[in-house]
Amino acid sequence: METTFPSIVLLLDGFSFLLAILMHLTRRNANLVRLYLIQSLFLAALLIVLGFSLGEKSLLWMALLTFFVKAVIAPVFFFRVLRKIPGAEISATNYLSTPLTLIVIMALVVLSYSKIIIPLGVLSPEMLGLFSLNLSMVLTSIFLLINRRGIFTQIVGILCLENSIVFLSTIIGVKQPVGLEIGMLFDIALWIVVAIVFISMIHTQFGTLSTAPLKKLTEE
Repeated sequence: METTFPSIVLLLDGFSFLLAILMHLTRRNANLVRLYLIQSLFLAALLIVLGFSLGEKSLLWMALLTFFVKAVIAPVFFFRVLRKIPGAEISATNYLSTPLTLIVIMALVVLSYSKIIIPLGVLSPEMLGLFSLNLSMVLTSIFLLINRRGIFTQIVGILCLENSIVFLSTIIGVKQPVGLEIGMLFDIALWIVVAIVFISMIHTQFGTLSTAPLKKLTEE
């Protein structure tokens, strides 16, 4: 691997982690989709850099498919839903206030760089700092799912978590057969369609995309 690769990965990871934090702060679903789109572009760029560095054409194909599924298909479907559903443009709030949200994110970052996590660095001893950064991104994405009230935000948060896991697995050096990777991207595309149908059904039934009304459901 070329010596410039860690620097490029650090740049891509740093911006991707910043985007994950901004997803907690934005109050408009359109901006949330844009942040996810940019993060997906960074992931595709990482796969391209890694493909050229290692001389693996399969990674270049994966970068192309990642771009097509995550940076084209997903945003198109999401923006279509936002135009179709009245009031879907505004995102539901967090359970925690903005200061508390930032404090929790800071705590997750500290945890990722703590002595508790350092033993896991053996998975990527040459890039321990990048490993901790990517782990921070994964934990921040999980927190996004827990902290946001909006169904739309949580669905995009799942996709953000998937991006974070791919970043982390790339640092660790986990490799999957090309056929399996293509199948996973196909599953993601199918899941996006199902999620959009689910969003439409929730809005039709409850007139909102907040998770608050769902808590009132009881079994008969």
